[in-house]
Amino acid sequence: MKSLTGDRDLMLRVCRLYYVENRTQNEISHIAGISRPQVSRILSKARQEGIVKVKIDPGVVGNAKGVSSELKKKFGLKNVVVTDEESNEDVIRSLAISAARFLSEHIKDGQLIGISWGRTLHATVDRIVFDGEYRNTSFVPLIGGVGQFRHEYQMNSIVEKIANAFKSNRYYLYAPAHLKNSKTLKMMLEDDSINLVVEMWKKLDLAIVGIGEPISLANAFRNIYGQAFLSTLMKQAAAGDIAARFFTADGTPCSSANENILGISLEQLKTIPEVIGIAGGKEKVSAIHAVVKAGYINSLITDKKTALQIVSMDG
Repeated sequence: MKSLTGDRDLMLRVCRLYYVENRTQNEISHIAGISRPQVSRILSKARQEGIVKVKIDPGVVGNAKGVSSELKKKFGLKNVVVTDEESNEDVIRSLAISAARFLSEHIKDGQLIGISWGRTLHATVDRIVFDGEYRNTSFVPLIGGVGQFRHEYQMNSIVEKIANAFKSNRYYLYAPAHLKNSKTLKMMLEDDSINLVVEMWKKLDLAIVGIGEPISLANAFRNIYGQAFLSTLMKQAAAGDIAARFFTADGTPCSSANENILGISLEQLKTIPEVIGIAGGKEKVSAIHAVVKAGYINSLITDKKTALQIVSMDG
């Protein structure tokens, strides 16, 4: 094969047939008298040597609609909303506006819906405007609370706001997200009011979740967890989290770091018909890529710059 890929005339001919005349690799195989795998290797070699350069036309793929289609196709997602906001400073605001509009149209009466926490999700809930009453819809928290910490992580408050927006039912979880040990967690799960919510996680029609950035950048958790816990996450190179369930860049759950958490598991998320992730910004690219690859979410609301970077990953 070395002599074939080293033959510049053959390489140029194959590239012309493929990129200019839009011939298939099978057709080129017959025309050039070589095998299909040889055609493929020649095309790859041409790109490596710079004979062929692939350029994405921003007018086609770079617009929000085009890149959302690319994301849906590449990762098999149900729904993708891509905001066209260019300013990094306004990513959360832009995402919240788009997500609020999408949710007000997407949520249906009669659904059981789980909600997690985060800055973007909190901002989204604040902006939902819905002119109607979904009396048969219920919202439940997907994780416990965090004491007197920032309002973006007060689960019962977030659940109450979105339930009020849709004039729906709501359930609260009066328990902390992170327990000291497995014994304490077991005791919590034996409480009837807590167990009621935990059992609902198995019956969810929809989940709406935020996606956290890599633990090395996650200042929010420094005020919640001890140094030993954070060190464990750093050693495992946690790329992000959903409801305090941490994972690596390839989507693998971080082992010991996910123990003693009163919250829905990553594997449980996979069983829900639709899980909508709302997140954006350059610091969350690896985390979002990990969750769509692993299948923890199957719908995504993000910004254009982030979407383009995710599309370009994996070649």
